[in-house]
Amino acid sequence: MEKLGINWGLLIAQLFNVIFLVWLLGQFLYKPILNMLGERTRRVQDSLAEADQVKQQLANAKKDYEAELAKARQEAAGIVAQAQDRAKAQEAEIVAQARRDAERIRDEARSTAVQERDTLLSDAKGQIADLVMMTASRVLGAELQAKGHDQLISESLAALDRRN
Repeated sequence: MEKLGINWGLLIAQLFNVIFLVWLLGQFLYKPILNMLGERTRRVQDSLAEADQVKQQLANAKKDYEAELAKARQEAAGIVAQAQDRAKAQEAEIVAQARRDAERIRDEARSTAVQERDTLLSDAKGQIADLVMMTASRVLGAELQAKGHDQLISESLAALDRRN
């Protein structure tokens, strides 16, 4: 091969140098770069996984928040409904009490009116009886005297009109 211009010693030395250089580059450059890239890839994947986990936690927290909010709204609606029911019950109770009071006042007024009417009738009967007695005694007294019978009746009626 010397005719072709190939020097076997130089070729073997160069082959050895290339293999040695590839081995050195592989050991001290290629492997650390691959390790560094692998580590970086792992960190990126871990960060992405962590971001997905945070995103999932955020979604779960949002669902929990919305569930709590819905629960709070339901409780608030229940409280409002209870308050409205209590208000209606109190309103009905107040109306019933007012009706009872009005009925009691009406009954008392009727009772008082009946008592006053009875008292007035009794007084009127007493006055009428007094007038009748007075008129009768005057008529009898006047008949006995036989004078002014018509005048006595007119005076009695006038006296009766003045008392009323």
